[in-house]
Amino acid sequence: RITDPAQVEAAAKVLREEVGTPLDGAVGGRDATVSLLPDQRIRIAFVSAAMESQAAKAVDQSIEVIRRRIDELGTKEPDIRKQGTGRIYIAAPGESDPQKLRDIIGKTAKLTFHMVDENADPVEAQQGRVPPGSMLVPGDDFAPYYVIRRRTFTTGEQLIDAQGTFDQQSARPVVSLRFNAKGAKAFGETTTNNVGKRFAIVLDNKVISAPTINGPIPGGSGIITGSFTVETANDLAILLRAGALPAP
Repeated sequence: RITDPAQVEAAAKVLREEVGTPLDGAVGGRDATVSLLPDQRIRIAFVSAAMESQAAKAVDQSIEVIRRRIDELGTKEPDIRKQGTGRIYIAAPGESDPQKLRDIIGKTAKLTFHMVDENADPVEAQQGRVPPGSMLVPGDDFAPYYVIRRRTFTTGEQLIDAQGTFDQQSARPVVSLRFNAKGAKAFGETTTNNVGKRFAIVLDNKVISAPTINGPIPGGSGIITGSFTVETANDLAILLRAGALPAP
């Protein structure tokens, strides 16, 4: 909604020039439309051709992610192919643990890192009073909910490697992470500037760990701690190595 009525047309013009990307077969050749509504409101929407294109791309990307996940499990000669417009057919002859295969295939595995909003009250947030720029997400064994900053400082897309291993101090199963140069830089800068504060490791919109930053973490590596068994730590490492699905 544009508060100044005199600026509505100008705002719509800027949006029409800036929003969306070129798409063959779309209205005006772009994947989004901009239209004026009453009460100085502007509506931006994807055209149907763009939605269909994104859905097809998500299926194609998902096939590659699923193939990497199944390969990590050591499954022999799986048959993975597109079926229709929104389904993927998977056959794994001789698979001894089909439920585990379903579990590995079915998780989105979107990993993001956020700062915890230390000034927010999780109880008030559960009643709908969430500070601007933050969000309420389900928690881990230490807290049922956390209020975290919406902005991520790095994501699973910047991971180079993930391995199930053991914490040297507690000997408990953990997942070790290694980031690329961009992720390492963001991780190092964020931890340097926020010593004493907490950051949240979020998997599929649920906090799996919210450690306190005891000091700068340079070098682009770290660990995820939590209520892991050896098997669940290895399974999470498989998902993170293979990458997140583009859609649930």
